[in-house]
Amino acid sequence: MTCSRFVSLTALLGAVLIAPLFAKDNPADIAAVIAAEKARGAALVSADLKALDRLMADDCRYTHSSGKVESKKDHIDTFVQGLRYERFDTTGIHGHSASAEVVVLNGRIDQRKGVGGKMTDLKLLFQSVWRREAGGWRLVSLQTATAPAEKKS
Repeated sequence: MTCSRFVSLTALLGAVLIAPLFAKDNPADIAAVIAAEKARGAALVSADLKALDRLMADDCRYTHSSGKVESKKDHIDTFVQGLRYERFDTTGIHGHSASAEVVVLNGRIDQRKGVGGKMTDLKLLFQSVWRREAGGWRLVSLQTATAPAEKKS
């Protein structure tokens, strides 16, 4: 291998590896993913399992604030077992294009959910990872954490 060919290949490899670090946020993709997140919230409240199935990637993992990890099937099965949401509001959402195919969201969730009428109010922080797949954006990973108590003056 000649020196110039080695330099060219090294430069090409470097560009491929470094370019994602300088990826710019794509406002259209971020808006589409935020809309998908809002649709997921609506599907949770209406217990629309077909919509949840469409919005979640087959390899989705959801890590709850309790540390429990669910697959897509596990999460959808909680609705079959009686889980219901009365409220699911997301606020303060910030999106970032990690690549042309991946958008990461961060924000807050204010929800009321439970089984058999025993409802619990939760204020959470979340980070979700969405991947572009055939047919649109799908949730790949979701992590929630209990939000710190609001400081009173």
